[in-house]
Amino acid sequence: MAKRARKTTRKPTRKARKPAKRRAAAPRGRGLARLVWATAGALAVAVLALGAILFFGPDAREPRPSPPVATMQVPAEERPVATAPAPPTQTRPRPEPQVAAAPQPAPAWRQHAMPASVAPGQPMIAIVIDDMGLDRARSNRTVDLPAPLTLAYLAYASDLDTQTRDARAAGHELLVHVPMQPGPGADPGPNAVLLGLDPAELDRRMAWNLSRFDNFVGINNHMGSQATADRPAMAKVMTMLRERGLLFLDSRTSGATVAQAEAEKHGIPALRRDVFLDHDPSPIAVRSALLDVEEVARRQGHAIAIGHPKDATIDALAEWLPDVRARGFALVPVSAVAARLAAPSQ
Repeated sequence: MAKRARKTTRKPTRKARKPAKRRAAAPRGRGLARLVWATAGALAVAVLALGAILFFGPDAREPRPSPPVATMQVPAEERPVATAPAPPTQTRPRPEPQVAAAPQPAPAWRQHAMPASVAPGQPMIAIVIDDMGLDRARSNRTVDLPAPLTLAYLAYASDLDTQTRDARAAGHELLVHVPMQPGPGADPGPNAVLLGLDPAELDRRMAWNLSRFDNFVGINNHMGSQATADRPAMAKVMTMLRERGLLFLDSRTSGATVAQAEAEKHGIPALRRDVFLDHDPSPIAVRSALLDVEEVARRQGHAIAIGHPKDATIDALAEWLPDVRARGFALVPVSAVAARLAAPSQ
């Protein structure tokens, strides 16, 4: 009987004990959850208590300073200020806007000047040929000479527009060769500047001489030994040249001339002849005169020579002109001499 009882009380197998372990683990998880919730609740209570202290504490009743705000200074005229109206003031006129002055045009003698190539300090030679236009064949031969020459055309010659246009196209500069009263017994030609003319007639004659062709730089006198020695007559002539922006070349047909001095007095470019090329028209005399021109140019820095369209003069110039530059001289029109003489005063 005893042996049977032991068999009925045998130990349970591992499979029978597993449910007991699962039931024991459940109460442990629920305890951990309660602990977390309790901790969270305590923290919440502490936060609420701290907030109540801060809110209801002694500092909470004092007004909190407002945060600084950036301010901008308002100009005085933009702030509304209740003031008495200002008395009316007299408005000042606005100044006129400054306008740049227009550049003044160059005088006619500069506008119509032919170009010249001159090195600094190089001696200059200007060759002037008077009495141009009457003898067309010799005038044309003169135009064919190496440029630049200065050609002075008589105002009473014919077909001056064509002749002077061809001369400028060849590179030569132009003057008006104005007839003026010579010594006794000589005839200067029509519309000459004569002594004793009333001012209106003198103005008319000068205006006629200056209207016969264009693009000239000034005038020089044809004959005129008496007229150029008369100050009132020369003063009238120089006034007209100044109004037109022209220069004056004194041919110096008389030692008593005052023409250059009157030109300087009236503020216009004034030049004078240094050498006559063909006072003696022989070929040897003309060639000797050209040597004199070179000597004057070396001595004073420039020389102005006057000749005429004569065969000996044209032939001598045809030989001399091609070599003058090789000898160190600058061949120039008379305007280049005037420009050099005017340079120091400018």
